[in-house]
Amino acid sequence: MKRIITCFSLLALAACSSSPTKETSEETKTAVAEAPRVEVDEFKDLEKVEPVRPVTPPAPSQYAVLNEAIKSQSDERIYQASTQILTQSPNDARALNALAMYHYKRGRFDLCRYLLGKAISSSPKTAELYSNLGIVQLAQNERRDAVKSFRKALDINNDEAVAAANLGAIYVQERDFAKAGVVLETAYRKGVRDPRVLNNYGIALTAQGKLDRAEEMYKAALKDSGNNKEVLFNYAILLVDHMQKYQDGLEVINRLKFVGGPADSRNRIIALENKAKAGIK
Repeated sequence: MKRIITCFSLLALAACSSSPTKETSEETKTAVAEAPRVEVDEFKDLEKVEPVRPVTPPAPSQYAVLNEAIKSQSDERIYQASTQILTQSPNDARALNALAMYHYKRGRFDLCRYLLGKAISSSPKTAELYSNLGIVQLAQNERRDAVKSFRKALDINNDEAVAAANLGAIYVQERDFAKAGVVLETAYRKGVRDPRVLNNYGIALTAQGKLDRAEEMYKAALKDSGNNKEVLFNYAILLVDHMQKYQDGLEVINRLKFVGGPADSRNRIIALENKAKAGIK
């Protein structure tokens, strides 16, 4: 088998739906923290002195407002809708999850973990919560714990797309392509079309010799992200080194040279170009 030299994408897709069982492939980017992080223990102390309040189940209309806020990707509306629900029902898992990811986007990882912990205590069989916990753990460089969280999410719901996509990225980085292929197929089947996920899936498929399927992934990724240098680089490797489609490979290489290749890929691109030109003669 040819040695696979690729450019993978390690990512963090977040599940921020208001329904505990609904998956979403929308990307959540981490912003610079606007305030110092608050340690979890500080919140536990506050919780101890908080007066006991009767729990009033949120009205369906409140969940509808939260759903609309998430669909519109309005952070301010998500914050308002989730906090309104939590004033009536402090342990509502949907609202806690939404509020946690609001703080995640602002880099408040400890607060995010605290809220997700409360949500998990309230709803321990909700796969989405473990997916988001894994994302926070990745952000805090706790990869082994993140893997456990993603696996836990998939144990609860083997169709949890967010956990599958993120776990697949880790497996590709670790060059465990067989495991990567399984979970990335789950993410793809459940509708995840992020170019980074498709790129990782293409790498895993190439390593397993599923070349036609890998080409489908790269083409799909380039439809939405035509100048994605990582996808172009891996697609060129597939065409030239594995499929011997030298003319097609040369066209992809020319596109790659125009946009600029990934870091430290210059010599590899030159070698691919020379091989493609020699194959055409």
